[in-house]
Amino acid sequence: MQITERPVPNGVVLEITGDLTFTNQEQFTAAVEAVRQKGCRYLILNMADVRFVDSSGLGMLALVSQNFKLNQGKVSMLKPQCYVREIMNLANIPKLIPVYDNEPDALAGNQQAA
Repeated sequence: MQITERPVPNGVVLEITGDLTFTNQEQFTAAVEAVRQKGCRYLILNMADVRFVDSSGLGMLALVSQNFKLNQGKVSMLKPQCYVREIMNLANIPKLIPVYDNEPDALAGNQQAA
């Protein structure tokens, strides 16, 4: 798994490549926590290059969402592949984390929530 951080207006995009699984739990959690420690209140998880998500990955996404909400922040998800989107839908993750098909919509969604 590779995670790249990129600033956007009022937030940060984490570009995730690979699988979001138990094996990568520490790396994902560390990247998210580093962003949160910098005071980021809006996080966009770009899932376009994520091939697979297991139950641990789903749990991590739910925890990230809850942690940001506790600090009056917000998490969004960007462009999950069809298979990953299907897994997310089965686990009701979009009820916790809004899913967008493009970055401008994700950024606009943040503005509406603010």
